[in-house]
Amino acid sequence: MSIIHSYAVRGIRAGVVSLSLVLLTACSSQEEETTTLRLPVSINEVMASLVNHAADPIWVAAWRNPQTDTQWRELEHLAKQLEIGGALLAIPGTGPMDEQWTSNADWRNFADQLSQAAARAVNAARARDVQLIARSGDEIVDVCEACHIAYKPDLPTMNIYGELSPRP
Repeated sequence: MSIIHSYAVRGIRAGVVSLSLVLLTACSSQEEETTTLRLPVSINEVMASLVNHAADPIWVAAWRNPQTDTQWRELEHLAKQLEIGGALLAIPGTGPMDEQWTSNADWRNFADQLSQAAARAVNAARARDVQLIARSGDEIVDVCEACHIAYKPDLPTMNIYGELSPRP
């Protein structure tokens, strides 16, 4: 094999490898654009079905003073649901405002704050600490109220299930 032929073969191989990498990059970019994660329900439904349902018992836990292992385990379970719910609030769903909300950095910050506060509630429930559960419950209320003032001041749940919040 001549030296020129050897260089030509190497050049062709390098060209094929380069072209393959370009095509793979283009394909993966197109895949990323077409596989946007979406919730099968609206963000409002996530809030009313998951977030409110999980948050309300945490807010009132200190008033009710959980005593049994079962009560603390239930609070831990609800706090974990709330942590997950906060993460879901950053993903658009089927609601008319979902895309607008989730594209806003402040909205995503509220969602993240909710997840972090809920993670602290998980730890409080695991520690069986009424003061910590009260503090994390207050933090959850603060995050929720601040977000509602900014984004949904008039219709907190849009009355999906009526007002189901527990009373102290």
